[in-house]
Amino acid sequence: MTRILNGQVIFVLALTALNTVYASQVLQMDPPFASGEPGPAFLPSMLCIFLYLAAARILFTEIRAQATAPVDTSADTILSEHVPHIRLIGPLIAVGLTILFIIGFFYLGYLVSAFLYTFLIAFFFDFERRGAWKASALLAAAVAFGVTLFGWLFFVKIFELYLPVWEF
Repeated sequence: MTRILNGQVIFVLALTALNTVYASQVLQMDPPFASGEPGPAFLPSMLCIFLYLAAARILFTEIRAQATAPVDTSADTILSEHVPHIRLIGPLIAVGLTILFIIGFFYLGYLVSAFLYTFLIAFFFDFERRGAWKASALLAAAVAFGVTLFGWLFFVKIFELYLPVWEF
């Protein structure tokens, strides 16, 4: 018999529960096209839908893989050459950095917190894959710059929603 509740399934279920709380807050906003064009609830609505679809896909893949895979206790650990205990550390780092982003967004503003968050997430996962500090840092900086700039332009230019900035 296979174990249905592995680490990935539990993590996806927890993210789905948190997404449901987030979606309940989005439902309290005006509908995305109440004024005829995308409003403030548009992007959060799309994010919630995407997360639900991604969670369903991951659950489907995990359940299907468990049904066809032979029972192997050593397959219960994901190995990484560069980050020990990646199965536990990866999700903890992602959740911890997300919490720090939320706190940083309030105190540091969008530009600083989004850049740092994206840089650290990209750096961690690229370093985990390649194990090269400098190359991972350069790639993470480029990704962080691009994502931060795109996010700023998306909110400010398309939706005309001004994001908080760091007030020195």
